Amino acid sequence: MAPETHTALWILLLPLAAFAVQILFGRRLPRQGDWLPTGAMFVCMMLSLWLFVTRVLASPSGMEPVAWSREWWAVGSADVGGFSLSFGVLIDNLATIMLVVVTVVSFLVHLYSMGYMHGDPRYSRFYAYLALFTFSMLGLCITSNLLFLFMFWELVGVCSYFLIGFWFEKKSASDAAKKAFLTTRVGDLGFFLAITIIAAVAGSLDFKEIFQSVADHKWEGGLLVLAGLLLFLGPVGKSAQFPLHIWLPDAMEGPTPVSALIHAATMVAAGVYLVARMFPFFAGPAFFESGDVSGSETLFVIAMVGGFTALFAATIALVQTDIKKVLAYSTVSQLGYMMLGIGAGSFVAGMFHLFTHAFFKALLFLGSGSVIHAVHSQEMGDMGGLWKKMPVTAWTFLIGTLALAGFPIVFSGFWSKEAVLTQALALGIHKGSMLAMLPFIFGILTAGLTAFYMGRCYVLTFLGRPRDVHKFAHAHESPKAMTIPLLVLAVGAIFAAGVPGAPDGIGHKWFEERTKKEITFDKLGIQTRVASGTPTPRGQPSVEHASGMHHAHEKAHTPTTVLSIAMAILGMGLSYVVFAGRLKNRDLVGQRGPLVACRGVLQNLYYVDRIYSKTIIAFVMMIKEVFFLFDRFVVDGLVNLWGWITRVVAHAAGSIDHGVVDGAVRATGSLTLRAGDSTRKIQTGRIPDYIFLSVFSLALIFALVAIPELKEVLLRIF
Repeated sequence: MAPETHTALWILLLPLAAFAVQILFGRRLPRQGDWLPTGAMFVCMMLSLWLFVTRVLASPSGMEPVAWSREWWAVGSADVGGFSLSFGVLIDNLATIMLVVVTVVSFLVHLYSMGYMHGDPRYSRFYAYLALFTFSMLGLCITSNLLFLFMFWELVGVCSYFLIGFWFEKKSASDAAKKAFLTTRVGDLGFFLAITIIAAVAGSLDFKEIFQSVADHKWEGGLLVLAGLLLFLGPVGKSAQFPLHIWLPDAMEGPTPVSALIHAATMVAAGVYLVARMFPFFAGPAFFESGDVSGSETLFVIAMVGGFTALFAATIALVQTDIKKVLAYSTVSQLGYMMLGIGAGSFVAGMFHLFTHAFFKALLFLGSGSVIHAVHSQEMGDMGGLWKKMPVTAWTFLIGTLALAGFPIVFSGFWSKEAVLTQALALGIHKGSMLAMLPFIFGILTAGLTAFYMGRCYVLTFLGRPRDVHKFAHAHESPKAMTIPLLVLAVGAIFAAGVPGAPDGIGHKWFEERTKKEITFDKLGIQTRVASGTPTPRGQPSVEHASGMHHAHEKAHTPTTVLSIAMAILGMGLSYVVFAGRLKNRDLVGQRGPLVACRGVLQNLYYVDRIYSKTIIAFVMMIKEVFFLFDRFVVDGLVNLWGWITRVVAHAAGSIDHGVVDGAVRATGSLTLRAGDSTRKIQTGRIPDYIFLSVFSLALIFALVAIPELKEVLLRIF
């Protein structure tokens, strides 16, 4: 077993051990055991960073994939079409980057929770749930098998149910937990169906064998597209893509550290990670033959869904008044960005944005938690002017805001967002159709809206005069256990895209160079370079495709950069003018007109939840009533009828038993008693009576012997 595998297994098992101890003995440990999962996560973080620095950053091309597996279950023999499943670990650049994201954010959330959750009656249980969730997410990242990925995927869903509904005494929290669990199950049904199809066609669920089956053209007709779309349904649910996005905003009912851990950097990113990991499967055979991904119907669907989700959620975030709801819809929007980048043909761009987004979105969620901890409200209408009372929170929140808005050059969000938009525009230029340009149009409009609603969020929270004087008077900076994670994440929000002056420079170049070998499998004979969705099959890419995409990227880079910078500056500037400048006291929407109607639509979330309530949920409730009536009148009727028949038969059987069987027994006993009473009279206890009976009996015997006629008479009588 390679050292990387040993390290990965330690990273996986430490949170599981911490969970086991914490759930059993946490309440009896000092400080209710919060130091145990936190310490375990610190060790995991250091091990992940060690892998990242020594294996990924140390080499210009990153680390070579390292795999280890053991057979878990087998049916039949491989020679006669048998099927086997293995538990395996795959450590490569992609897995290592995810380990860093999960462990760093998880450790900081554990540390932050010491201040935020202090005094909660279920404090120890909260830390147990955090440890179990982290274990599930780490297992999902390092497995080399699609089935085990699905198992960890489902365990992540269970843990999210526990954490979202942690304050289950609140009906809104318990409802949100159920909504999240059931909504993601819809997508997971498609995921499971895809697994069955893949197992039937590829004969294995190992990533390497699945990609081999695609390269060998084992998939006929539209079966590959069908399996790809079904597989994508899992990420649609887990990563809150339209139309299964409805659970994520409601999930803000959980504690704020949960929002930062699950809904910024880990659980929702699992869907993006799955799409990136299975990128060759979605791309199809052309990916292995010519490196062309522009013809993949599945990837284009992913790009369209991601782009539409990004714009759709960004518009809703414009009118939210709950600070966590703004960030929730922002998360939905940014997840759409990640899907857009991968669907446009570059999993590097999508994963790069996932990496940078994890830092500044976790920073924003924890910053919002610091504000909520100070003013005891989530409504931005109760805030304002807090930069005076909470300088550390205000400055770090500003860094996260600028990073998310894609403010140019300094902040990591600019570089990752620019990579996604460049790939989207390059795809549109390469395909040369208006339909292919839609993902880019969605993305660039989202960039402007993101800068605007995040500027609005910051202005309403930290600038201007306090709108609730009482809450402002009692506001104060959070304790160090909460501010230290904010400072660390603020550094990550700036430098996650690279360090200025470093050999690799800044931007996604360093990320790109270290993800060339993500799908390198010796058995396939393919050396894959995925810098912009352009691989190198068997040494050389398709000249036509490589030159076409390279030319498209050259054409797309400059306009994308200019537009993204313009959108960021315009959005931030406009938000300041509207909410803090000369227009701050004006009613720009008015009481009537199209803007009022538009605001109503956005405040009602495009009526999507209401449509679901009136259609799908109403249909499910109707089916529930039908089944209830069927159960009551048919099933229960049959059961009751059978019970009545049983009672009748039992009554008849009881009557027969009592009257006939028991009667015969009682009659025999009665006759026996009467016979006994009759014969008992013979024994009088008087000697003369016995002598008389003896003499009479002897006389009768002699008479019968001596007089045959008497015998015949007696026989006739008796």
